[in-house]
Amino acid sequence: MAPTERTKTALDECRMLMLGAQILLGFQLQAPFQNAFSELSGAEKALELAVLCLMVLVIGLLITPSARHRIVERGEATPEIIGFISRLSMAALGPFALALALAVGIAAGRIGGARIGMLAGLLSGAGALGLWYGPLLLPKKAKAAMTTSDEKTPAGAKIDFALTEARVVLPGAQALLGFQLAIVLTSGFAELPAADRALHGIALGLIALSTMLLMAPAAYHRIVYDGTVAEEFYRTASLFILAATVFLALGLTADIHVVAGRISGDAKVANVAAAGTAVALFGLWHAWPWLARARRISSSSAE
Repeated sequence: MAPTERTKTALDECRMLMLGAQILLGFQLQAPFQNAFSELSGAEKALELAVLCLMVLVIGLLITPSARHRIVERGEATPEIIGFISRLSMAALGPFALALALAVGIAAGRIGGARIGMLAGLLSGAGALGLWYGPLLLPKKAKAAMTTSDEKTPAGAKIDFALTEARVVLPGAQALLGFQLAIVLTSGFAELPAADRALHGIALGLIALSTMLLMAPAAYHRIVYDGTVAEEFYRTASLFILAATVFLALGLTADIHVVAGRISGDAKVANVAAAGTAVALFGLWHAWPWLARARRISSSSAE
């Protein structure tokens, strides 16, 4: 299989994981504003906060390959980016399985009691880990040789990659935007301090802008370029996607502060959660890729 085909397949699989992750992220963001949330015990609220933090990590890991492909590989289909997508996708499944187990455990506990909740959580976590990591225990299949070439990736393939990566990132922004618009109609939102309501309003604007940027490449490709293959469009799409991740990180950080404060009732916990989110997202999506690119340029210059 050619590198372009393997890269496209890897990105499509990453997109599938993101579609699953956005559902759990969206629920964890909305849960603290539901009427019955106040009835949860302190331990259950702590677990809800843990699930939220785990899902932020999952989203961060799943979007990282798209940022790295734009920044480090410049949209080229290389063995390095294929391996990187595989490693990050596998890394995201562990915290995803743990978050799913905790979320199912809390929900089942509300239905059937603490013992049922613990059992459901354990079964969910074991099932997810078994299905997702179990194949590692199976005998290795002979790998088909990957076609290699010194030729640059065709512009058409690079445009396809960019549009696919926009679709990878977009579900994360969708989950946030849906949450942001929904909670302003809840009684829980009305109970927030004025500063938190204002911060949520800022986050709403940031995520709306991120969503606009992620959808812009499709509009540009249709309207400006009539759907044709153009190297200039690929560069424009890359800028839109990278800019969108900046506003997505800022918006998610702001709302994590609001939601963590709502769950814990402690400003210090909210500050720590927001700071951790900012460090993780900007580190994964920008600092790490730009550092890797600088090292690659330095290595090439030395040769």
